[in-house]
Amino acid sequence: MAKNKAPLYFIALIPDDDLEAQVRSLKEEIKEKYNSEKALKLPAHVTLQIPFNMDQENEGPVTEALQEVANTESAFNLQLSGFGNFSGRVIYINVSNPGPAVQLHKEIRKALSSVIHLEEENSDIHLHITIATRDLSRKEFKKAWSEYKQRDFKASFVAKSFILFKHNGKTWGALKEFHLIP
Repeated sequence: MAKNKAPLYFIALIPDDDLEAQVRSLKEEIKEKYNSEKALKLPAHVTLQIPFNMDQENEGPVTEALQEVANTESAFNLQLSGFGNFSGRVIYINVSNPGPAVQLHKEIRKALSSVIHLEEENSDIHLHITIATRDLSRKEFKKAWSEYKQRDFKASFVAKSFILFKHNGKTWGALKEFHLIP
């Protein structure tokens, strides 16, 4: 993190431990077969708000606004099915019923916008769980994608909470978890 630059944050859903283990296994497989390990740096997650810079003194108001969202939104089932890709370098697990998470994303953006400035171009969201990211070479991507586009994957988890993550300059850490209405 550059000096005088506001820290980076992002918001995500984290699956249960069993699904996290399944996703980690896929990430390990991609590391072994295709030499891509960057996706292993974060736990399995579905991003609800892409990374944004924020002055640290706004953490209090932001966590209060996010808590208000959590206090009014219910837990929901998120279904995963098959694989997708983008940028010719990223492979991910598809979210097959994005509606409830997209709605939560909209409520989170509305709450964040009431206390900090968010870039408009960051308002769209493509829900997924990344298993290989930009350190996957184009050559290895082609090999990996030819395998994963044909593979079956089905799973689901109950999204009971979302987490605000903060980057410390080297790694992401969970700053606060917000529990949804059961």
